[in-house]
Amino acid sequence: MLHAVVTAGFNPEKPDLLAESVGVSQKALIDVAGRPLVWWTVKALRDSGVVDRIVVVGIEPDLQVDLGANVVHLPNRPDPLENIVQGVDYLTGQDPDMDYAVLASGDVPLLRPKTVRWFVDVCLQGDYDFYYPIVQDQVMESQFPGAGRSYLRIREGRFCGGDLSLFRMSVLQANLELIRRLFAERKRPLRQAKMFGWKTLLKVALGQLTISEGEAVIGRLLNCRVRAVVAPHADLAMDVDKPHQLDMVRKLLAARAGA
Repeated sequence: MLHAVVTAGFNPEKPDLLAESVGVSQKALIDVAGRPLVWWTVKALRDSGVVDRIVVVGIEPDLQVDLGANVVHLPNRPDPLENIVQGVDYLTGQDPDMDYAVLASGDVPLLRPKTVRWFVDVCLQGDYDFYYPIVQDQVMESQFPGAGRSYLRIREGRFCGGDLSLFRMSVLQANLELIRRLFAERKRPLRQAKMFGWKTLLKVALGQLTISEGEAVIGRLLNCRVRAVVAPHADLAMDVDKPHQLDMVRKLLAARAGA
């Protein structure tokens, strides 16, 4: 059994427009089919049968948000990476011998338990240090028409990133300062170029980077083995950032309940 960190934090200096539009303090608390948005991610992890401890980071414990039994709430830190580190530190304190952990975003309410099982099973068949799912545009649009996701063009096609990953604890801890730099420079292309290399960025701009090249670049940067998992399950990447996406998931969850 694996442990999981669910990110539900926010930056109080940059209010989330979607949360503001429905009158709540943070996106994770938006009502979706009678439950907070983050509740659905937690439910999928719990019901998957492959996740044991679940830590939700970014919801203050004194809010007393009911996310089910045996779910630990940790307070919000404005920096997204520090929220992740806080959750990982908690899990390490509970289980110092843990090898892998699951990282999930708290805004994927359509995530299904069987998809979590599929992803974890695929990952644990290998011996990589970091697994990250990607979903092709045709898969996303066929399963969720009008999803409105942003895609990156690479040689194999157009893909969006998923909201579930699996990582080896030792790699996160060994590369924490570098990961902090990556987060800090994520909106500064020139500084990114120094880290990734101009050749890589040029290939990205031209849509010529391959999946294996991307794995190799990240692997060299973090000194670890990286695998991109091409997923046939679009619910891995159906996060909620925009009003039309919120409307979509509310309707789909209502339909599931009716079925």
